[in-house]
Amino acid sequence: MKSCQRILLTIAVVPLLIVSAVYAAANSGSSGQRATKVRIEMRDIYGSLFVTIGGTEKKISDQAQQAWIINRGRHVVYSSSEGAGGYENEGQSLHLYDVQTGNQKRILSHYFMVETLKEVVTTRNKRALLVTMEDGGLGASYVAVVDPWRGEVFFRRWARILAHKGDTIVLGFYKEEDWGELDASKVRPYKRERHNLNSLLRRSVIVNKKENWMGDPDD
Repeated sequence: MKSCQRILLTIAVVPLLIVSAVYAAANSGSSGQRATKVRIEMRDIYGSLFVTIGGTEKKISDQAQQAWIINRGRHVVYSSSEGAGGYENEGQSLHLYDVQTGNQKRILSHYFMVETLKEVVTTRNKRALLVTMEDGGLGASYVAVVDPWRGEVFFRRWARILAHKGDTIVLGFYKEEDWGELDASKVRPYKRERHNLNSLLRRSVIVNKKENWMGDPDD
């Protein structure tokens, strides 16, 4: 009798163990796919972007200039040439690469060149990308906030990020004549703005139409 009970118990438990093992393996595989390194083989101003995932290097773009690992290695953001035009077509784009699925999407298309990108996680556990850009004519700076899952949600012209603390960013605004002296002297902004990142991330996505400027980008 006891032998029969042991046999029945074994028959009942084995399928559960198999299901558990399959589930654990699937979860382990998905959570283990992380980017650990990015490398760009530059040709001129753009080059081929390679991402190291699980010790293996993989090419994901032929038109990259800069790249950043975000979301603890689950995603990679890179700048590329697919911008919205701008001064002599210098505008660049940002693209989000999903390490697990291999999918890519454009999350910003602008009239200016991408300079820096900083990932921020707010107190509401929302991710934001603080992006600074620059034009090739005046040399002025521009600021954008990008929701990595949706796209650009905020933009300011002729501005710099003066401070970032917690959920708040402080922007400084400058006049046209300031940009030539900004890095060489202590030019003070004529205006400041404070913004809460959680509020900015609730805004609608900004879509920039394709435009090409042959003269001053700020005319």
